[in-house]
Amino acid sequence: MLFKDLFQTKSQNKFPNDFDTWTVKHQCGWLIDNIAEFFPNTPQSLLHLIPGSYCQLKYNDRSLEELPDWMDVDKYRKGQKFWLKNYIAIILSKVIGLTCIFSFDEELRPVTFGEHAHTPYLAFKKYMSTIKRMSNWYEGDPWIKGTDAYKDMRVTRSMHMQIRQKLCGMSHEQIAAKCTLANPWNPDREMLLKDFSAACPPEKHGQRPQKISQKSSYKPKGINNGDFAMTQFCFIVLPVLYPKNIGIHDATDEDLEAFCHMWKCYGYFLGIDDEYNFCRGTFDEIKQRAYDIHHYWIRQNFKEITPEWEHMSRCLILCLNYFPWMYMPYKVGILLLTNILNIDMPHLYTSLNYTEWITYKFYKFMFYGMKFSWIKMTINKIVRYIFHQAYDFGEKEFEIIRKKSNKLLPDFSLSH
Repeated sequence: MLFKDLFQTKSQNKFPNDFDTWTVKHQCGWLIDNIAEFFPNTPQSLLHLIPGSYCQLKYNDRSLEELPDWMDVDKYRKGQKFWLKNYIAIILSKVIGLTCIFSFDEELRPVTFGEHAHTPYLAFKKYMSTIKRMSNWYEGDPWIKGTDAYKDMRVTRSMHMQIRQKLCGMSHEQIAAKCTLANPWNPDREMLLKDFSAACPPEKHGQRPQKISQKSSYKPKGINNGDFAMTQFCFIVLPVLYPKNIGIHDATDEDLEAFCHMWKCYGYFLGIDDEYNFCRGTFDEIKQRAYDIHHYWIRQNFKEITPEWEHMSRCLILCLNYFPWMYMPYKVGILLLTNILNIDMPHLYTSLNYTEWITYKFYKFMFYGMKFSWIKMTINKIVRYIFHQAYDFGEKEFEIIRKKSNKLLPDFSLSH
C-alpha cells in the first residue's frame, strides 16, 4: 500500500492486480520500469530522480580513498583548471544558484533545520565556511588522506549525516513546525510572485512529482539521493546552461564536461548512488537534465515561493555584504539570477532604487567585461584576496558583523 499511497488513487488502476502480494524489491523494480506511465508530463531525463528520493545515501560503506572505476583523473584536473580560470563566476553562480534549490520545500528544510543560516550573520558564517571547503575540494584531491580536501569532504559527510539522523528521528509534523518561521523576513514576496506568475508557463498535471509525494504520509524525509542530485544541479546549472551570462565566455563543451565530472566525483564521495548522480552520462545528457529541471520544475516552484524561501534567500544574498569590499543588495541578487535564467521581472526591475540600479548595471558590465582575459584575471585575483581575508576573520570581526546583521534582523532561535 505504501507505493499506491504515494501515487494517489487516480493511478490505482495502473497497478497489476497482484501488486500488493509482491516483495518490496519486485515492486520497486516494476515502478522504476513503468514510472513514465505515472508521470507522463515529467521529462524523461528527470524520471530517475523520483525513486532517488526514497534511497538513502551510502555514507558508511564508501571510503573516500577508493576511487570509482569511471573516474578520469585527467578530466578532473581539467575541471580544476576551469575553476581556477573562472573563480568569481563560479562563486557567484553557486551563491545565487542556491536560491533555485531553496524553491523546493524539501530541499530548504534541512538548511532551515540546521539553524545556521536564518540571519545574515549566521548565513555569512555558514556560507563562508562552505565556500572555503569547496575551494579546497576544487584545488585538491579529496581522496588523498591527510589533505585539506580530504578533511573537508569528511566534515561535509559528517554534517549531512547528523542532520539526516535528526530529521529521520522526527515526524513530518515536527519537521514542518521546526522549519516554519514565526515571523519570516519577506517584504518583497508579493511583488516577486507577480513577476514569477506572469513569466512562468502554466503547469501540467504531474509535471512536478514532488508535489504529489508531499501529500503522502510516506513522503521522504532526511537527506537522500534525490536531494543530493538536486544540490549538484544548483552548483553546475548556471555555468552549464548560461556560461556567458555569468562571465564565462571562452568555455568549450570539454571544459564544462570536465567541471561536471568534478561534481560527479564529489557526488560519489558524498554517497550518491551512480544511477542517481546528476552528473552521470554524457555532457549533452547532463545539459538536458539541467535544462529540464530549470524549465519544468524551478520555474513552477518560483510561482509558489514561500515566506521561508524569501527569508532564507535574503539572508544568503545579503551575507555577501560582509565580505570586504563586496556589495550585493537582495533585489540585485534576485534580478541577476532571473536575468541569467531569462525570466522577465518588470515589477522587480522598476522597484530598484538608484543605488540598486547602479549596482545591477555594474554586475552586468562585469559579466560582459570578463570576456577579456585581463579583466577576468584581475577580478579573480581581487575576489580571491577578499575571500582569503574573510577566512582569517576572528572574534572581533565576527562581532562587528553580528551587530550589523542585528540591525537588519535581530538574532532569534528556531526552537519552538
